[in-house]
Amino acid sequence: MDIYLIRHGETDWNKLKRLQGITDIPLNAYGIELAEKTAEGLKDIHFDRIYTSPLIRAYKTAELIRGSRPIEIIPTNGLLEISFGDYEGLTYLPEHYNIPKPGFRKFFDDPENYVTPPNGESLSHLRERTAAFVRSIMENPENENLTILMASHGAAIRGILSGLQNLPLSRFWSGPVHKNCGVTKLHAEHGQFLIEFENRIYY
Repeated sequence: MDIYLIRHGETDWNKLKRLQGITDIPLNAYGIELAEKTAEGLKDIHFDRIYTSPLIRAYKTAELIRGSRPIEIIPTNGLLEISFGDYEGLTYLPEHYNIPKPGFRKFFDDPENYVTPPNGESLSHLRERTAAFVRSIMENPENENLTILMASHGAAIRGILSGLQNLPLSRFWSGPVHKNCGVTKLHAEHGQFLIEFENRIYY
């Protein structure tokens, strides 16, 4: 089984460094362009199934990658981004920082000691949720010879990869943070997997 993990294209909140989380922000024009160029790069891949986060930025990315392939796109909360709770929409750029707790930077710099925002999702729960979904796909013998596309988000994809590798939470961000429309390919057999490439760009 081959699994292609793709982060969604760019949104206006990505450009402004606003915490997006589960807020349903659409792709901007450049984000659509990135997805279209990535679709061109993946045009010769025969996908058997497509899963996506239910958020429009990921769904639209999956739709553009699918192109004319006659495949249903299946939304699942297993690929949903982490929730930043009450902090969604706030800005983490240093010159425009307006998050109530300066320690929020631990999300990026010290994930083991990151404090979940009010009404948000913890990093450990994100990792358990996303990795469990991908593991369930990999361990299902009916999927053994399939090629699957999964459209998701930056933190969610790192949750998948760190969870599948059983990394400690302190190494949550071990490996590249996916750029918009960055693609990672996993090859899985009998429940085991290897990363064939990570964060490949097609634009």
